[in-house]
Amino acid sequence: MTQPSHPPSDPLTRIFAYRAIDLRDRFPQPLVSFREALECLQSDRSYMAAMSGEINAYLHGGYSLTIPDDFFIRRSGEIDATLVPPEENDAVCAKVEAWLREMLTRPDVDTTKSVPAEERPYSLDQLLAQCDPQALPTEELQAWQDMPDVGCEIVDMPTETDIWQAAERLFESREGAERWMTSPEISLRGRTPVDVMVEDPQLVYDLIMRLEYGVYT
Repeated sequence: MTQPSHPPSDPLTRIFAYRAIDLRDRFPQPLVSFREALECLQSDRSYMAAMSGEINAYLHGGYSLTIPDDFFIRRSGEIDATLVPPEENDAVCAKVEAWLREMLTRPDVDTTKSVPAEERPYSLDQLLAQCDPQALPTEELQAWQDMPDVGCEIVDMPTETDIWQAAERLFESREGAERWMTSPEISLRGRTPVDVMVEDPQLVYDLIMRLEYGVYT
């Protein structure tokens, strides 16, 4: 893995890898730069990255930094969110690099000392092992990857059946789904999901997906 070129005194040289994380964790490999991680989330392979995409920077010595998602996710209203378009990547990368340099030189945060192995959020071996194409996934990961696509991967407008099935899955019963569907919802400006569904089924379906995956915006 070829590291990006930075002057020896640049604090960014302490970062050895980045990771892009979406809801299906489809990008387990360590990446060279923040730009590569951002492009992963922007790619067609990513799953609902605008809802809960995450990019982490991993430092020598055992530290990691989670890059604030407001650098690359644009939110409007309570449930609308989109990734920044690729044409803004240069500006976003510049802002993120400035933020990383600030974080890595803050006097109140010492990231120069090694973290004990048992306290590390990762190990280098763990990160590199995820690059091994021959490595067998865990049963839990395999089950997660084998799940049918839902949410934003439904190409057509969701039907009422899609919405009711999603609500039943979320609330684990028809009764729970009916209670929620007929109750005023703050995210829908006090209207009930069953009423909004008639005019804008996608809005109700997206709200259920956000609740299902614990994404509150």
